[in-house]
Amino acid sequence: MRQVQVADPDAVSARSAGRLRAPGRRETFAPMSRRPLLALFGVASAGALALTAAPEGAAQPSAMDARSTMEATAMEATAMDPTAPTSAMVAEGAPSPARSAADEARRARVYAEVGEVTITVGDIEDAIAKQSPFLRTRYRDPRRLRELADSLVRFELLARAAEERDYDENPVVVRAVKQIAVQQLIEREFDRRITRESITDEEIQAYYDAHADEFSRPEMVRASHILLASRDDAEELLNEARDADARGFRQLAREHSIDTETKLRGGDLRYFTRDGRAAGAREDDTPVDATLVEAAFGVEEVGGVAREPVRVGEHWSIVKLTGRRPAETRSLEQASEGIRLRLWREKRQNAIDTFVSELRQAHPPEMHADRMRAIRLDPAAPGERLPTGAHHGRPAAGDEGGGDESESAGDQAAED
Repeated sequence: MRQVQVADPDAVSARSAGRLRAPGRRETFAPMSRRPLLALFGVASAGALALTAAPEGAAQPSAMDARSTMEATAMEATAMDPTAPTSAMVAEGAPSPARSAADEARRARVYAEVGEVTITVGDIEDAIAKQSPFLRTRYRDPRRLRELADSLVRFELLARAAEERDYDENPVVVRAVKQIAVQQLIEREFDRRITRESITDEEIQAYYDAHADEFSRPEMVRASHILLASRDDAEELLNEARDADARGFRQLAREHSIDTETKLRGGDLRYFTRDGRAAGAREDDTPVDATLVEAAFGVEEVGGVAREPVRVGEHWSIVKLTGRRPAETRSLEQASEGIRLRLWREKRQNAIDTFVSELRQAHPPEMHADRMRAIRLDPAAPGERLPTGAHHGRPAAGDEGGGDESESAGDQAAED
């Protein structure tokens, strides 16, 4: 298979892209098609440009480096969901305001022509706008501005060469073009119509009222324990456990506890409520034993140990309080932006799902579900395995967070 060496969004012929070009008509820089694919192959295209523009005497990146980088970048990009909202969509939520006719005329002025492609003042401005505010300041230097404009010209020359050599027919490029086409469809048909601002305050209030439990959290504690076979064993270890700091207690649990589920994580029971439900637990998850819950909530200070060992079934446990979270309720004002974002995503996704359902009805796909059995998955590479406890969506055994993404500011954690 011939490999693509130049990753350019318009290194795509009219044949593969499905475009028809009017005879004798110049093609403009087409930012709607070039910019997204340039983002997909940005690393590779930058490498290709560097091959033509590196200072004399500088080390030259190889064509093989540029090619392998492009292939990896393209394959990663095409694996993504093209309908997912981008970070720019989430951050901005709405398209840029319309420009005046005079401003559009200024931006339409042609800076350069490369074959049938024209590069305009607006194209150069857009290339600058895609960079960070810090980097944009460099283009106040006329020399830097000329270098940027010339890089667009070099890019078009490389794109033209790629198209002439039929690199646009490479499956990686064809797949990437489809990916960008879908992204453009989603942006123009859905994201410009369904914005965060389209979610009303009434919708936010209704969601808040209907899901009040999502915005309130009961009091929770975090505890660790050492499970021992007999009361005598527990009492013998109790004083040492009281004197140990958090790290020392974990070490004692690893050495002495007979609870195989918590032993390797230092006896950590993670955060749980007064009914023993762990943070992030599912309905079918086993709650923390009621005796352990009572003992943990009975310890006054974080870092303290229950006065006596407690009986757990036929065994005995030493319980240490390692964290506490007070009950908390988020107000509508505090929760409103998160609700708005959730409702926007749901409304957007529902609209896309409805659209896809209509497409399925209009163009029924021919499916061969029985052939799924022929699909083979590569086994894990040597040394690769799921961490203990990570199955069924549960946290790994070493996860001290117990399903929480982060410790809240109100946590009182025992010092390590």
